[in-house]
Amino acid sequence: MTTATLNPHTSASRGARTVQHPGSASAAVLTLTWKSLVGFIREPMAFIMGLFYPLFMLILFNAVFPGEMSGGITMGEYMLPAMITMGVLMNCTQILAISVAAERENGELKRLAVLPVPAWAYVAAKCLANVAVSVLNIVVLIISGSLALGLSLPAAAGSWGLAALTLVLTVGVCTALGLAIGRSCPSSRAASGILTPIIIILQFVSGLFLPLSQLPGWMVHGFSVLPVRWSAELMREAFLPATAAAVEPTGGWETGKGLAVVAAWLVGGVVAAVVVSRRDTVDR
Repeated sequence: MTTATLNPHTSASRGARTVQHPGSASAAVLTLTWKSLVGFIREPMAFIMGLFYPLFMLILFNAVFPGEMSGGITMGEYMLPAMITMGVLMNCTQILAISVAAERENGELKRLAVLPVPAWAYVAAKCLANVAVSVLNIVVLIISGSLALGLSLPAAAGSWGLAALTLVLTVGVCTALGLAIGRSCPSSRAASGILTPIIIILQFVSGLFLPLSQLPGWMVHGFSVLPVRWSAELMREAFLPATAAAVEPTGGWETGKGLAVVAAWLVGGVVAAVVVSRRDTVDR
């Protein structure tokens, strides 16, 4: 006679633990989202780097390069969509990966694994927190750029629609990659050590600090497989006038290609995050 036969309530109790009520799952997502946001605010370096570093770079470049660029735009106007992209990259990849690696290291993921909440609640909470931080970063940049620096903003609804679509795709890509990298690193220091030089390099080769037309051809083509390069161009297309396309390598916007590359990275990032999470046994 098996143990289940001797104790008929055992299997039932085990099954009861796995039953998830919609209300409890939603509450778990909101609780974890709030926890992530509070953790972000309480971490001084993450808060400063994620929210004010892009703003500082926007102000700096606008002051150092006050003249017009090719295409009839100022450096400040060029930098606004670039810093929006960089803010998403830093918050949703670098800072997220370090946070996840820290939670992995201090046993937080193991504690979450035994709670009666679905596994997707953790991922959903990180996504919502990243969207909130990214939107806050964009609001700060747009208000500061428009009111304090006098930068022009797009007037067409289609431009704002493209900016919103690019934001959603980029947040998705960066969040998926941040989760995958964070679950792969043994510690927060390791995650920081890996990502810091990568982020610095991406800022230069993806057209964030310099127009791609000023970079060597091999560098432009070699790094065109990366999503940040296309996210930045899509943001420039949304925020800048049509004449600004003159600073792009082809002299025009490549909307379809950019959306396709970022969407492909989103799919690949999600797959990578799922695979890495399933292979990571720290929370089992």
